[in-house]
Amino acid sequence: MTVNTLTIELTCNGKTLKMGPGQDIDITAVSGLESSEVEISTSDNALVDGASVDGKKIKPRPIHIEASFRSSKNNPENRAKVIKFFNPKYTGKALITNMGVSRNIEYELEGWTFAASKNMDSKLKILVDLICPDPYMLNVDNFGKNMANITPLFSFPWISLSKRMATGKLDYKPEARGLLLGGNTAGYRTLKKEVVLSNDGDVPTGVQIQFIATRGTVVNPKITNTGTGQFMRVNVTMQTGDVLLIDTNDRHQVITLNGVNYYQHIDRRSEPFQLDVGDNYLEYDADGNYTNLDVNLFYTPKYLGV
Repeated sequence: MTVNTLTIELTCNGKTLKMGPGQDIDITAVSGLESSEVEISTSDNALVDGASVDGKKIKPRPIHIEASFRSSKNNPENRAKVIKFFNPKYTGKALITNMGVSRNIEYELEGWTFAASKNMDSKLKILVDLICPDPYMLNVDNFGKNMANITPLFSFPWISLSKRMATGKLDYKPEARGLLLGGNTAGYRTLKKEVVLSNDGDVPTGVQIQFIATRGTVVNPKITNTGTGQFMRVNVTMQTGDVLLIDTNDRHQVITLNGVNYYQHIDRRSEPFQLDVGDNYLEYDADGNYTNLDVNLFYTPKYLGV
């Protein structure tokens, strides 16, 4: 990999270490950013040549970094800073930017050291080994969409003229007539129950669904991936202000109601679904009063490398 276009920002336990162009630390070598190893499970058949593929799994991603301080001027301070930063007790996050493309990934510190040097006054060199249990690089943005949105039409400080009976004079008096007044935006509530989510990543990804009861009760909200037929439905009567969160991501599938675990109320036919690569069509509904819902969707595309 060409390191002169590469920057790496490691964040751990509230501290940050930056490497690359424009920083105090140059990256001299790096590996593990383009891809991870794949483990292929096979089984033999005595009557067939070769083997049958039973499954494929992408293994945890190792990242090896070699870096060097630009100057030896502040060796004692820099040495203390690096020793304090690399604490294996904490999980870190790496922000990697290469050729204008940025990706995030969480890591554990597998090991690190200062490279051997014959001269104590020479520039400090660092060797770092990280391991990423979740091998996928993540988009730095979390995409979101409200399925039950307000579509603005126009905005103006609208006032109508009306005649006051007591004085017989024309006076300014606001009248509602179905519009939002006083300089607010007039619009309508979008009640389309289907939305398209585009996943431009390399693999499927989970989605967070946030149901919010905005006005009155909602009975048993449900969201369906219309392409696969899979759905998530929760047996609950939501009251105004209640927030029901469904997360279908592999590593932290949860259902909470107002922040409290509510997974035991899931419909037994439900199946946590993923967003496939490309366009995904999702539709929401409820057994009662679906128009009382705001439905917010959040997802982060995953990539094989950067």
